[in-house]
Amino acid sequence: MLPSKNSASEGFYRFFSFFQPPTIPRSWEEEWRNHVFPHGEIQELAPGLWHVTGVLGFTPREMVIYRLPAGGLLIHSAIALNEAGMTALESLGTPTLMIVPNRIHRLDAALFKQRYPQLQVITPQVAKPYVEEIVTVDGIAEEILPPLGIICHQPEGIRPQELVYELPLSTGKALIFTDILFNLTESYLQQFVPHRQFILHWLGAAGYFGITALGKRFFLTDLLAYQQWLITLADRILSLQIISVAHGEPITENCSQRLQEAAARLSINQVSGHPET
Repeated sequence: MLPSKNSASEGFYRFFSFFQPPTIPRSWEEEWRNHVFPHGEIQELAPGLWHVTGVLGFTPREMVIYRLPAGGLLIHSAIALNEAGMTALESLGTPTLMIVPNRIHRLDAALFKQRYPQLQVITPQVAKPYVEEIVTVDGIAEEILPPLGIICHQPEGIRPQELVYELPLSTGKALIFTDILFNLTESYLQQFVPHRQFILHWLGAAGYFGITALGKRFFLTDLLAYQQWLITLADRILSLQIISVAHGEPITENCSQRLQEAAARLSINQVSGHPET
């Protein structure tokens, strides 16, 4: 009997959750240095919203930093930065909330909590049991974030695993995705993984904005429902200024149109194949 979609997805998650730097008993400062991998500088996307790109193995990854209305910082998908990077982060404000978006993006969560004991760790309800294998969860995103003006969107047609966050900006709105959309452009890959980008092309994850071949295989449960959800999201958020994804270049222009394009890529003949070029 063939494995079910859920068992295949579970195997995928276990594989990509496996990586941990080698650990020996040490202080948190030493452990922090053990978790620092190559990364760029913090860059502003919009007033009150920043991102930084790191590289883990052959994959670029993104951390988002958002200034909350009360002045503290919300960290999405935390990445341990070198000391210059952390000094730059702290110059923006005090880390107050940290979203651990799913069970894969939890590598540096416990270290952030050690470094900032006052940091409130939150996660989607569905990810809580897995995140708590790494760090104590202080609250559920669906309960903590709406009173702060942040809308938590539950993706449709996707195996429950993560949320999409709609952040209010002074100039409009931002959408923060994690793994259900990638945007590994050629220029982005050339900048961050120039000698390893062929792996991401081989995996069907690069060169376009959309759900990847692996995402369709392991995350997608209803292609048409996901397609319609992306279209609806694009139509409803008229002031969309920024789209951030956990793996890829942030989108800062024509955001609603780009979401429509990502939805259009989901033709029926793509269910098991590679994305169109």
